[in-house]
Amino acid sequence: MPPSQPFFLIVEDHQEVAERNRDFLQQVDPNCRCAIANNPSQAMEFLSLESPDLIVVDLLYGTFSGEQSAEPGINLLRHIFEKHTELNVLVYSSEYRLLTPLISYIDSHKGGFAVANKLDRRSTYIKFAQSALNGELCLPRELRQSSNLNHQDLEVLNLLCNDCLSDDALASRLNVSRRAAQNYVKRLKQRLDVDLIYTEEANHRVAICKMARERGFLG
Repeated sequence: MPPSQPFFLIVEDHQEVAERNRDFLQQVDPNCRCAIANNPSQAMEFLSLESPDLIVVDLLYGTFSGEQSAEPGINLLRHIFEKHTELNVLVYSSEYRLLTPLISYIDSHKGGFAVANKLDRRSTYIKFAQSALNGELCLPRELRQSSNLNHQDLEVLNLLCNDCLSDDALASRLNVSRRAAQNYVKRLKQRLDVDLIYTEEANHRVAICKMARERGFLG
């Protein structure tokens, strides 16, 4: 297997949905290798053997009684947050509000984290899968409003707004890559619930700093 071939893990108990996920991911990268775990327990076994570039997780799974439960999916995400802190995650579910109790974990997660609604179009799934692979944070508005800024967010915010650092200068100050610095800024957009209509980077930063000051995160 070529070293550059990405590995995607799909966690889904409905075969038809799992195959559709695989088709979508092959549009993200035609050379990808996809594996399907039929339940969260099987996914944990996969993760003990290999670290995928992206894991796609549903939130609801069938039980022996025939009902659906969110507990297995939530427990899998908790496991990822605790044991696989840099794993890129795409949650694919129409019941994404079930993630609300995990907001603090999501805020602290070092890997990409995106949520795609099963009711949305294929293009949205592909876009959010790529965002997660890029290490970005993409949450629905309802979840963004529950999100808080952590210590790292506040540090980046201070450097961005008070020291007026560029991406390159921000990367140098934080001792990270330029792409990582850019992702920090993108995460701030999400966490501050900044709906951006601008296309220029400078305007993005102005909007972030304005919202941060309005919410009391900056003096």
